[in-house]
Amino acid sequence: MRYSAFPSDGRWMRGNLHSHTTLSDGLVEPAQQAADYRAMGYDFLSVTDHNVMHKLTELNCDGFLMLPGWERDIPYGTTKCLHVVGQFPADYPEDSFRRPKGDPEKMSMQHLLDEMNGENDFITLAHPVWSRMEPEEIRALTGYHAIEVFNTGTERLCHAGRADILWDMLLRDGRHVFCVACDDTHGKTAKPDRFGGWVMVKAETLSVADLLCALRAGHYYATQGPELNEFAIEDGRVIIDCSPCEEVHIVTWPPRGRSIYNTEGSPLIHVECPLKGGERYVRVECVDAQGQTAWSQPLWSNGADEPAFAL
Repeated sequence: MRYSAFPSDGRWMRGNLHSHTTLSDGLVEPAQQAADYRAMGYDFLSVTDHNVMHKLTELNCDGFLMLPGWERDIPYGTTKCLHVVGQFPADYPEDSFRRPKGDPEKMSMQHLLDEMNGENDFITLAHPVWSRMEPEEIRALTGYHAIEVFNTGTERLCHAGRADILWDMLLRDGRHVFCVACDDTHGKTAKPDRFGGWVMVKAETLSVADLLCALRAGHYYATQGPELNEFAIEDGRVIIDCSPCEEVHIVTWPPRGRSIYNTEGSPLIHVECPLKGGERYVRVECVDAQGQTAWSQPLWSNGADEPAFAL
């Protein structure tokens, strides 16, 4: 039997789940931000300004959707913080509102996540390396759906944008957490911080409801450029179809996975590799000639003698 990470129905849509504008501490007006992302071939954009939500439905147009969101934060001194991104359901009753920055004397990290879950947000733990979060702090938190495995802004600001190792830490703990690649877009880096990381979502329609349904189900992948057209497990083998890449990494636990490289001068576009048996989860990374990566979501085993895999 074939277990695929992607549904057979729907279409692929490109989007950015973390961006800032002049509504908080970004440098670009919301209308210009939306126009720029649309011009770059994006299907949707979430403006996630700090502690303020504006649905910005007036920026919707044919083939382009604003996905309502925000970023909440709790500061702990000048370098340590918690930042959490949330996307709102379509039927959220308010079109815009503002909340104060979290007070660490009055609000715990978990309290903030609980508040956002109470609003039915899709919740992503933002740039944990840049936030200087400790592994035990990340492990202690519950209620978030994804972690930013790549953040363009914090990577280009101070090389603090990748969180692969923290994500695998959670997966090895049995936490069913997805990954996100995003931009952040404060506009304050020496190299531009837009269009460097995004998600490709397979959803029925370009609507808030269908996008959030697909995100919650894990029907998407994160990327800096490479396309991941198929990731499946069938008869004990991993099957990957991708745009031309130089490396494909199969990441598993508890047995170690395997790395495949282009050693014959022909880029990798289709890879099949047997599993070793006993894997609790399997995910893949595809790396192109420019060093850009695409990350799948993990497929999880049910632990049976002949395991079934699911997101």
